[in-house]
Amino acid sequence: MQQPINLKLVRIRPIFGLVKALLSSKSNMANTIRTMLFSILILGVNMLTGILTARFLGPTGRGEQTAMVLWSQFLAFSFTFGIPSALIYNVKKNMQDSAKLYTTALWMGLAAGTVAMAAGILFLPYWLRSYSPNVVLFSQWSMLFVPLIVLSQINNAMMQVRGEYKLYNRLRFLIPLSTLACLGILILSGTMHAYTSAVAYLAPAVPFYIWTTMRLVQAYQIILKDALQTFKRLITYGIGSYGNDLMGNLSYYIDQIVIVGLLNPAQLGLYAVAVSLSRVVNVFSTSIIAVLFPKASGLPKDEVVMLTFRVFRISTCIAIMVSVAIMVIAPFVLTLLYGNEFKEALGVFRLLLLEVSISGGTMVLAQAFMALGKPKVVTILQGLGLLLVIPMLLLLVPKLGLTGAGIAMLSSVLIRFLFILINVRYTLKMKIPRLLITREDVRWLLSALSSYKANKSAESRE
Repeated sequence: MQQPINLKLVRIRPIFGLVKALLSSKSNMANTIRTMLFSILILGVNMLTGILTARFLGPTGRGEQTAMVLWSQFLAFSFTFGIPSALIYNVKKNMQDSAKLYTTALWMGLAAGTVAMAAGILFLPYWLRSYSPNVVLFSQWSMLFVPLIVLSQINNAMMQVRGEYKLYNRLRFLIPLSTLACLGILILSGTMHAYTSAVAYLAPAVPFYIWTTMRLVQAYQIILKDALQTFKRLITYGIGSYGNDLMGNLSYYIDQIVIVGLLNPAQLGLYAVAVSLSRVVNVFSTSIIAVLFPKASGLPKDEVVMLTFRVFRISTCIAIMVSVAIMVIAPFVLTLLYGNEFKEALGVFRLLLLEVSISGGTMVLAQAFMALGKPKVVTILQGLGLLLVIPMLLLLVPKLGLTGAGIAMLSSVLIRFLFILINVRYTLKMKIPRLLITREDVRWLLSALSSYKANKSAESRE
């Protein structure tokens, strides 16, 4: 007797086949997708750590902890001077000089990290004057981590050059996972408060940073020959790319940096929760860019614009649909995950969801200018966002509190979105394609994934 066909199994098998093909491949696309999957896992772990800290610290403790942890990360990423990207470019161009380039990059990173550390120690008492002296003192001590964080960016760049994506992704995942484990220990031992939780965010990364540095130093040895010439090569390219790096980092942190000096710890805690939860939506735009957009490199202008807008329509449609769904359930989600004390963050959370969705789409469109050799447009875009959002935050937050912060962020991104569209029309001299998703876009996405699976199946048979 013939066995009945399990239709569900038939539908699921192609999906499993695609996943298996992606995970087993060593291609650039597979590496990108694996990185994306790890990013989603990291996002989930970070959400758990955010929930635990919010639950056990409350708005005030969460705000103090944010103030203590934020600055070491912000200053470290702001003082890289483009060294990681310069290292990638120069090593790929001159593989025989890898040891000299890595050695010089390490010394440059230590110097940059030391400058950032000193700047933080001197500046923080002024900017955190509304916080308790203990919070300010802890923030100053946290500056000791800055040189190591700078070195970690250089090590990450070197691992990418070496094609060590598996190790790179594991380290990215293990650091927040270690933080989650430390928070669990603090909760079980009854020693969870703003200061110990801040240590749990900062300290677990140190052994990983040191181990990675020692591993790469052992692989390349310390070579000081032609150090001045190597320094010039790195700094020349690094300063050229530093503008985009700095603008991107400032755009990511600027709202929290400004708000730290404008809100009390409880309000900052509410805003930090709203920001961390809203950025869940950002994974759609960044993931689709990572998987599909590299195809734009080297294409003619018409095809670049067509592909970019197609990716924009797909990623933005998904992000907005998810945002609307989250907005509907937001009153239940915030209280369920974080507690009743965080209900006040509901209004700004909804505004930030829209901001993140539109911001992600704007950065997708910005990639067209990168692919066509016009990176200055993207730098101007980032600079425009900063020029707009800082005065709006300073004006609206004292008057409207959290809602003012949300309005400032949303207004800034809407203007940046219009700026990109205007540049498509007048800088690229192209007619602006449609902005709403079509059936053809959905078919294109499914076809791209199916083609990749078919190619992998053919390769495996050979």
